[in-house]
Amino acid sequence: MKADFSRNTFDPRKHYSLVLQQQGRVQVDADWNEQQLIHAHQRERVGIDVIGPSGAPQSNPGFGLGFTADGSDLTITSGRYYVDGIACDIEPGESLVFTSTGDNKAQVALARADLADFRVGQWVVVNVTADTSQMLRVTAVAVSDGSLTLTLGAAITRPPTPATGAFNGVLRRITTYLTQSDFPGPDFATAAAGANPATLSLPKGLYVAYLDVWHRLVSAVDDPAIRESALGGPDTAVRTKTICQLKLLAVTPPATDAPACGTTFPEWDALIGLGSGALSARSAPSQGQTGPCLIPPGGGYRGLDNQLYRVEIHAAGADGSATFKWSRDNGSVVTHIRSFNGSTLTVDSTGPDDALGLANGQWVEIFGDADELHGRPGQLIQIATVQPATSTVTFAASPTPIDPALNPKMRRWDGGATVVPAGGGGWLELELGVQVQFTAGQYATGDYWLIPARSGATASVEWNHAVPQPPGGVVHHFARIGLVRWAGAVAGSLITDCRRNFAPLTHVPPALHITGISWQNDDVLSLSQFVAGLSISMDGAPIGQYSINIDPGTGTPTPTNVALMTASDNSMIVTVEIPTPVPNQPANAQPPLTMPVPVVLPGNPITWQAKTNTLLWVPSPAAQSVVNALSGGQARVRVRMKGNFIWGDLGQGRLYLDGEVRGQPGLSASRTNSLRTDLSFPSGCGRRHSDFESWFTLQLAATPVSLRSFGLNATVLLGDGTMTGQVVLASVAQSPVTVTLAATSAPNIPVVLNGGNPLTIPAGQTTGTFPITVSAPTSSSVVNVTASVPAIPNSQLTTSLTTNFTVVVLAVAVSPPTALLLTGTSQQFTASVSSSGVAIPGGVDTGVTWSCSGGSISASGNYVAPGGEGVFNVVATSIADPRRKAQAAVTVRVKGKDKDKDKEASADKAVRIDKVALAEKVRDVVLSPAVAAGPVVAGPVISSPVILQRSFIAPAQRPDVGTPAAPPAPTDPNKSDGG
Repeated sequence: MKADFSRNTFDPRKHYSLVLQQQGRVQVDADWNEQQLIHAHQRERVGIDVIGPSGAPQSNPGFGLGFTADGSDLTITSGRYYVDGIACDIEPGESLVFTSTGDNKAQVALARADLADFRVGQWVVVNVTADTSQMLRVTAVAVSDGSLTLTLGAAITRPPTPATGAFNGVLRRITTYLTQSDFPGPDFATAAAGANPATLSLPKGLYVAYLDVWHRLVSAVDDPAIRESALGGPDTAVRTKTICQLKLLAVTPPATDAPACGTTFPEWDALIGLGSGALSARSAPSQGQTGPCLIPPGGGYRGLDNQLYRVEIHAAGADGSATFKWSRDNGSVVTHIRSFNGSTLTVDSTGPDDALGLANGQWVEIFGDADELHGRPGQLIQIATVQPATSTVTFAASPTPIDPALNPKMRRWDGGATVVPAGGGGWLELELGVQVQFTAGQYATGDYWLIPARSGATASVEWNHAVPQPPGGVVHHFARIGLVRWAGAVAGSLITDCRRNFAPLTHVPPALHITGISWQNDDVLSLSQFVAGLSISMDGAPIGQYSINIDPGTGTPTPTNVALMTASDNSMIVTVEIPTPVPNQPANAQPPLTMPVPVVLPGNPITWQAKTNTLLWVPSPAAQSVVNALSGGQARVRVRMKGNFIWGDLGQGRLYLDGEVRGQPGLSASRTNSLRTDLSFPSGCGRRHSDFESWFTLQLAATPVSLRSFGLNATVLLGDGTMTGQVVLASVAQSPVTVTLAATSAPNIPVVLNGGNPLTIPAGQTTGTFPITVSAPTSSSVVNVTASVPAIPNSQLTTSLTTNFTVVVLAVAVSPPTALLLTGTSQQFTASVSSSGVAIPGGVDTGVTWSCSGGSISASGNYVAPGGEGVFNVVATSIADPRRKAQAAVTVRVKGKDKDKDKEASADKAVRIDKVALAEKVRDVVLSPAVAAGPVVAGPVISSPVILQRSFIAPAQRPDVGTPAAPPAPTDPNKSDGG
C-alpha cells in the first residue's frame, strides 16, 4: 500500500490483539494502522474458521453465473461471497420506473443525479408484468432535463394492457462479467468499437470461473470525496478497498473423467502458486581501517531524514529478467494527470516542496486504474523538465495517453527499473547506506518490501529478519466459483456451480454430513467395484455411547461403544430394480411391458473405517447371488441412508445425519456426450436430520456394442480420390470393437474401404475413422457405404448404419469443335460440363476456364485469332475437376490483300537472296586462279555493279549458273607447271 506511512509494525506471529494508547504520549500512524491490521487479521481468521476457505450465505448467495441469451456475456447474481474470510458484495441494482411506447427505448425520471450512471454495454432486467421479464443490453444512453433515456438491444414487450400508447415498467441494472466495476476490459473480451459494446469471445473449451480477491489502497487522488475540502487542499487518511474480480481461466479437461469442481488442473495450480523470490535488507557495514593515517568510512544509514523505503517489482519474471524500482517515501508521491499533450503533461500539482515534489531528472510511473486493477506495470519514464507555475511536466519522449475515464496518475520513484541480478546477486545499494539483496526465484509485478531507515543515534535500517523475506504484498485470495464448458454457443454449453453455501450458525442445528461417496452418481459402476463395497465419507463418526450391558451386581447399565448402523433395513438401504412384466398386459404387446421392482440387497455388517472417516457397505453372498441371477447388461441400483436412524453421540448431544444433497449438471465419463446428475457435497439442508439418496447403473455384463452415428467428410467425390468415414459407438468400447465395412456401387466404380480391412476401434474409445478410395471410375454413380457391428438378438440397439456419397465423372465438350478464321477475327466458343449416370449434384461448379495455344481468349470463351497463319487449340478446363478438359481446333488464314502483300514481300526477299548467291558464283569464277589445272586465261573483267543491279526476274525463270566450282589448290610460284 503506497501511502505516506512511517512504517508497518503489524506482525501476526506476535499474536497482539489490541493497541492501547497511553496519556501524554506521541501518537504515530504506525500504532493506529497496526490496530486496524490486527482487527482485519482476526476477522479474516474467524471467517475462515467458521465458513471455510470460501462460501456464500444461503440467504444471500452472490456471484452465481449464467449466460446471456445471445452468449455475448456472463451474468453475475448480486449477493455476498466470502473468500478466505473476506466478504465480497455485489449490490442489487436499484429498481427504476420507466415509460415506454413499445419500442426499444425506456425513459426514466431521475430523482437523483447518481441514477444516471448507466453506460453502453450494461445489461438491465425489464419487467412490465409481475411474471414476465426481459434481459436487454444498453446500446445508447442519453440524459437531459432530469430524465434518462436508455436505448436497448431489442424492443420492450408490451403488457396486455394498455394495448396502445405508453406504458410503465420497472428496470434494474445487473452485473455481468464484462461490466464489473473493478475489472475493466477483462480477459476474453473483444474491444468496443464505436457504438458497439465489447462482447465475450470465448474459444470452445473448459474454463474455471474464479474470484480474485485483494485489497487496494485508495487515496484522495482516486476518490476526491475522501479529501476534506474545509482544509483547503491537504489530504488526510487513506482507505483500503476490497477488490473482488470474477475471472476466467482456460484449463485442460482431464483425460480420464469428466471435470468436477474439485478436479486438479495444472493451470489452476500455477495460478495460485506463490512466487519464490525473496529479499534481504541491511544498512551498509562499516569498512575496516586500511592504514594508520586513514579514517575508515562509516557504516549504517547515512541519511538525515527518517524514511520508509519501498522496493517494488516492476516487470514480472525470474531473477535475471525481472526489474524493480524503489522509493524513499513508500511511493506516496502521486498526482492526477489532467491532460496529455505530446511529451508535456499537465498535472494537478507538482508537489508542495522539493522533498515531496517532482523535479528534473526524476523517474515517474504513468498509469491508470485499469493498470492497477489488472496488476500491470505502468510507463516508467524520466522527467526532462518540471514547470511548477503551470503544473506541467515534460519528457524527452511522449508517453502513451491514458483515457481520462481511467483516472490517469503519475507516481514518483527515486530509482528506475533495475534488473534483478541473475541468481540474486550480491548486495545492491539504493542510496545512503540502504542495501538490498535478492534471491533467485520468480517475481510478480507489484511484489513489494518495506524497509524503514532511521537517522540519529541508531543510523540503521530496521530489518529484524535472519532470512530473506517473501513479498509483503499484494496478497491475492482465490476461490473457484464454477466451471464453464463453452461449446461455441449457448446451446450445448454448461455452467457447473462450484459455490459452497452455508446457513447462519443459529439456524443450522449440528448434524453429521456426508462429504463424499466412492461411486459416481448417475453413472456406470462395474460389478467388481460393487462387490468390493460402497464407501461413504462423513465429517463425524456415527458411533456413540449405547447402553446394552447391565451390571448384574448393581443393575446399572454399562455404556459401550458400538456402531449404531447395522445391516438392518432401517439405516442404509441398497436396492436393485429388477424389470418385471406388467400383469394383464396384451398378449401381443411388442416389446413386452415391464416395470422396475426394487429388491433390497442385504449387506454384511456395516463397518466404520476410522482412518479414512468412511462407512463401508459390502454386499452379502445372498445379495451377490441376486445380482448374478439378473439377465441383461445393466441394472439400476439405488442407495438410501435414513438420516433419522443414523446418529452419533459426539460430546455435544446426539447428532443425526443431515444427508440431503443437491444435484447439479455433470458430464458422464462412460456415456459419450451424455449429461449426468452430479451431487454437491457436503450434504446438508439445515435440518436436524434428512435422508441421503443416490443411484448408479450396475454393469452386469459387457455392454452391447451399438452404433450412434456414421458419416463421411464429404458427399461428393469428383473422379478418383480419397475421402474419410467416421464411425461413432453409442458407448465407450470396453474392448477392441471390429466394425465391418461394405460398399455397393456400379461395377465401373472401384471402391476400397480402409484398404480392404475391417475398422478396429480400440478399447476406451468411441470413435474410429477410415479412408475410402475410388480409383479410375468411368462413369458417375451413387456409392452406398455400410458400417455394422455384430447384431444383438431381441434388441432395439442400432448395429448397422448406411450412408452414401456420389462419384461424379465430369465430361467437358466444346462447341464448335473446329473453326476457320481470318487473322484478327473472333469466334465465340461455348463449353458444357456433364455427367453420365447421375445428375451433377448441387454445389458442384459446372463452369470452365479457357486457354489457347495462339491468339487470345476471354473468360467467356470469345476467341480472337492471332496475326499469322496456323492451326491453334482452344481448351476448356473444368473448374470443379481440372483434370477434365476438351479442345477445339482453329485454322487461321491471312486475308486476300494482306496475302498478296505477303507474296510480294516473299518474292522480293527471294530475289535478294538469289542475287547474292549469283554474285558469289561470279566472284568465285573471276577470282579463281586456275580451272582444272589448266593455264590461266585472261577474260573480261566483270565489274561489281553487276552484283548490285536489281533484277525483277522471277526465280523460276532465272538461268542455271551451275554449282559453284571448288576453289583450286594453292600453287607454288617457285615451281613450273609440271613441277
